Amino acid sequence: MNSQRGPGTTAAPPPMPPGATGLASNHAASSSRSNSYPQMTLNAMLNSPARLAQPHLHPDKINGALWFGIDPCVNSFIRATWQAYYMGPWKSWRKVPEERKDSWWQTFVQNFYWESEFNDLVYGLWKKETWTTIGERISKKKRQHKKPKYISEAHWTLLLEDWATDAAKKKSKKAAKSRKSDPVGKGCHKHNAGPRSFARIEYNMMVASGTNERPSFTDLVRATHTRPDGTFVDYRAEELVTQAEMEATQLSNTEGSPGSPSASSTPSRLKLNKAYLKNAKGKRGHVYGLGSAQYREQAPSSRVPNGLARNLEIEMRVGSLETSLQSVRQDVAEVKQDVSEMKQDFASTRDAINQLLQTLRPQQAPTEQTSAQPQAPTTQP
Repeated sequence: MNSQRGPGTTAAPPPMPPGATGLASNHAASSSRSNSYPQMTLNAMLNSPARLAQPHLHPDKINGALWFGIDPCVNSFIRATWQAYYMGPWKSWRKVPEERKDSWWQTFVQNFYWESEFNDLVYGLWKKETWTTIGERISKKKRQHKKPKYISEAHWTLLLEDWATDAAKKKSKKAAKSRKSDPVGKGCHKHNAGPRSFARIEYNMMVASGTNERPSFTDLVRATHTRPDGTFVDYRAEELVTQAEMEATQLSNTEGSPGSPSASSTPSRLKLNKAYLKNAKGKRGHVYGLGSAQYREQAPSSRVPNGLARNLEIEMRVGSLETSLQSVRQDVAEVKQDVSEMKQDFASTRDAINQLLQTLRPQQAPTEQTSAQPQAPTTQP
């Protein structure tokens, strides 16, 4: 693999997130596999105590942690890393050699910290951001007929030659047709989020609500697919939201007893999410209208709808258990109150009985004199 750039193609180091050590201290991570692995294996990197001082990644952003799609510095670092070390005529992620992918991943590992339970999730989101941005950036430059700064003249020439072949033209035409296709007959997907990621919009909505609860799927789709006047820009999104709200409301009314407050209440977030997910999941493993928000806790390589459904089921079960526990606690409190009132009643009854016994007890007669009183001696004549 050629690891030298052409003249004038040296890329600037990636922008560092707050607290990151940067590439200068991670030269091994940017070298080939044969050079980096003897110095430190990937497992050793993941378990290195030094990573604790790096910026923290967490899907719930606890204690100010960062996360993909919400904090731009994470995604910017990923893009800048592969651009700084893009050393071949690679038109897509699949064409990048494995040792180069490994070096990019190692660089990311050494500049961020996350708990081991999120290893697969973080890798999946890192990989998605890398392969997506490689394809998007290079395809854009191809359409603009402009060479990217991070690709050498020699490598760009090889790419142009490859794109000029009949096979490449046929594949490109097929891909363009697929992107413009409308398999459900409801138009191409449109939204009004602009460059903002759906994950960031979802997080901002949660912060604005003043709670630690994410907005429902229907609220998120409304926020990202409607105009300022409230009308939808996407027909399918409107249909999915309307259908989910109707089904969730019907379910709430069915579960609530007639005349009870729950019978006419607004459906819960979990019911709305479950109804939306049922109708919005696609065949390719994603949920329509949720964008990057659906990957916040699900790696893109997994079946996202199934994962979201499992999470919803767990959350609903936990919510049911919490409701049952709250009911039990309320019952216990009522029993304690009843016992306290019974004790008070017993005390009052005992006092009344004592008073009654006092009134019924007979009066004692005066004590009679039992011994003879001494008499004065009589005088004899």
